[in-house]
Amino acid sequence: MEFGRDTLSEWEARRPSVAELTREIANGDASAAETVDGYITRTKLANDSLNALVVPLFERARAEAVEADRRRERGEPLGPLHGVPVTVKECFHVAGTPSTIGLTHCREPLDEDGVLVRRLRAAGAIIIGKTNVPQLMLWHESDNPVYGRTNNPWDLERSPGGSTGGEAALIAAGGAPLGLGSDLGGSIRLPCHFCGIHGL
Repeated sequence: MEFGRDTLSEWEARRPSVAELTREIANGDASAAETVDGYITRTKLANDSLNALVVPLFERARAEAVEADRRRERGEPLGPLHGVPVTVKECFHVAGTPSTIGLTHCREPLDEDGVLVRRLRAAGAIIIGKTNVPQLMLWHESDNPVYGRTNNPWDLERSPGGSTGGEAALIAAGGAPLGLGSDLGGSIRLPCHFCGIHGL
């Protein structure tokens, strides 16, 4: 299957909400492992065209999903996002990955998760990767010397906006049900507008 507008339309017709995903996983109607693997598959299909996900964490996410299923089977308390795959904007700190904000001299991996990422994990979310940003997060597009340019899933010749453009592009393409971004001057609002999704 090739990524394109037909693919987007097909995914839109059967895309579950985050509330539906959490309910299905908590009830055992779907496993976290199957859910995470499904979104990873869609991300891989779309990302060659989009360049939205720039730091994949697929194997780590798969292992965390297996453990999430075991916790449910053991009857342990589940968080409100238990087993839900999530992507985060590249600027947020995730242990073992860089947060370059598009700067070539900031490629050292970080030692620990940032506060918001820790809260996502505490809620049960599974981080499947980090998404592209403009350099220093100062532009309303998502292009930088470290990772290159992200394209709009609805028209690959156009921008998904910025600075949370990688998130918006990937979510619009069906590669993630939920993402973590940031907004000061429209950095969530504009990419959501450009890509046809909702942002808070």
